[in-house]
Amino acid sequence: MQSITTRFIAMALSVFAMTFQPLAAQGRHERKAQEAADSASPKNVAGGVTFQSPTPIEKTFDVILNELKREGQSIDRADKDAGQIVTAMDISGGYSQTGTRIMVILIKDSDTETSVRVVVTKQKRKKLLQTEPWSDPKADDQESERAADKLKAALKA
Repeated sequence: MQSITTRFIAMALSVFAMTFQPLAAQGRHERKAQEAADSASPKNVAGGVTFQSPTPIEKTFDVILNELKREGQSIDRADKDAGQIVTAMDISGGYSQTGTRIMVILIKDSDTETSVRVVVTKQKRKKLLQTEPWSDPKADDQESERAADKLKAALKA
């Protein structure tokens, strides 16, 4: 009698496990996909290059946005009220990928002056059998300096 009950319980547990295992796997897959998507979203990073612009914040914003577009950058987010412009991630590499993005933060110092902070961030990931999430973004000081020089030249023109 006890062996029949034990067998019945074992069979019920195996049926239960087979029924709910695909649901658990689907949740895990969706969770991993969400982690990968979240890791690609822009995050504030310390560092970069800061310079002063002798123009109002509205004009500075428009000039920088247009210059980034002229350079062929895709704009991910441009919020004039927040004073932030973020380009889409430029991905290079095959199995070992590097993502690069430009973040420009504008700070209104006065009605006629604006502080501009330019940060070029780099992130890495492996794309083998499964695509891993992006690493935390790190500022690239040399690239930030180059990008800031281009934007300074555009503001002077």
